[in-house]
Formats: sequence, structure tokens, C-alpha cells
Amino acid sequence: MVKVRLFGVFRLDSGVKELDADAGSVRELLPLIIRESKRINPQNTMTVKDLKGCIISVNGRQVGLEAKLSDGDDVVLVPAVAGG
Repeated sequence: MVKVRLFGVFRLDSGVKELDADAGSVRELLPLIIRESKRINPQNTMTVKDLKGCIISVNGRQVGLEAKLSDGDDVVLVPAVAGG
């Protein structure tokens, strides 16, 4: 089991603050997050594509979608934002 925490607009849009999930890689987590967000709010429009563009860290280290996960890992997803 890994703990997944969402921040920023991901948390606001999905209604998911955190969840525990079984996944072997970050990529495997994304559909699980979408499924949980749809359970909370069936009208939610967030997609896996939206999550792919975010900043992801595992245990405090930035990683990519192919990063492997182990029991007890702490995964954080933060939207990449730009200002001007």
C-alpha cells in the first residue's frame, strides 16, 4: 500500500485529499485516483491526461510516471503551474 496525497487544483477538482492504494508504479496510480474522484463526485471531469502533466514525488524525490513503488511509499501529486 502507498499513500497518495493531492494538492492544489487536483485536490479541489477531484475532492480527493489522500488515498491508500496498491500500485507497482506511478503510472498504475493514475486510473485509481480518477476512479476515487468519480466515486466522490460522478460529474468530475478530471482525466488521467490531466494527472500526467503534474509534478510527482515519491518519498520527497521528484519522479516520472515509470517510477516503481514499494509498500509504505508516500506519493505526492502537485499541478505544474505557470504564471506570467
